[in-house]
Amino acid sequence: MKKNKKVLILGASSDIGLSIIQIYLKHNYEIIAHYNKGTRAFFSLVSKHNSIKKIKFNFSTSTTNIEKFTKNKIFKNCNVFINAAARLKEIKYEKVSANDVFETMKVNLLPGIMFTKILGNNMNKKKWGRIVHLSSIGVKFGGGESNFCYSLSKHGLEFFPQTVKHWIKNNVFINTVRVGVTNTKIHKNLPSKNMKDRIKLIPINRMADTSEISKLIFYLGSEENTYISNQVISISGGE
Repeated sequence: MKKNKKVLILGASSDIGLSIIQIYLKHNYEIIAHYNKGTRAFFSLVSKHNSIKKIKFNFSTSTTNIEKFTKNKIFKNCNVFINAAARLKEIKYEKVSANDVFETMKVNLLPGIMFTKILGNNMNKKKWGRIVHLSSIGVKFGGGESNFCYSLSKHGLEFFPQTVKHWIKNNVFINTVRVGVTNTKIHKNLPSKNMKDRIKLIPINRMADTSEISKLIFYLGSEENTYISNQVISISGGE
């Protein structure tokens, strides 16, 4: 791998995103941290480290704006791309509209497709790169009663274009992690979820800690990963 180590993290202000930032900081990466609204913890962390450059963008915009954003020159030399962007709006399946599906896809799927194409091509030319998308264990079960759109969009990140198989010979690896129920605000704030009942469905009988998720993501998205590509890997306590 070349000396410059530069990672783009979409959805960096989420609980898992913050944990990912922390682990890349420990390994001396330059970090481009994407956020939409941000959190106090996110801004506090960014202010303490010159190696983190924050960039704000709301993917709930036009597809033209999204394409323009993905071509920003700030991303040009990123040799690692971690896609943790997520939009989760609870809607009963019977009430899902075409617009609900489209808006969720714009946030959860389209950026992953565009950045994989653009950054992946650059990585391929430079003969090194790592891409990791975050999917959801809900994909395995068809989503919950109120998050069909979320699970459907995450399922799209498990579809690897045929082209990326040719990148492997140039040491460019792409993988998707199916993330299980994790101790984050996104679960705690969902009105439809009884977390005690949900945890009972997990064989290990507890939620994951964000650090457990970020360690796997870092491994797949680093020079430590020398052989794993085009795989969907679950970290879900046995579900």
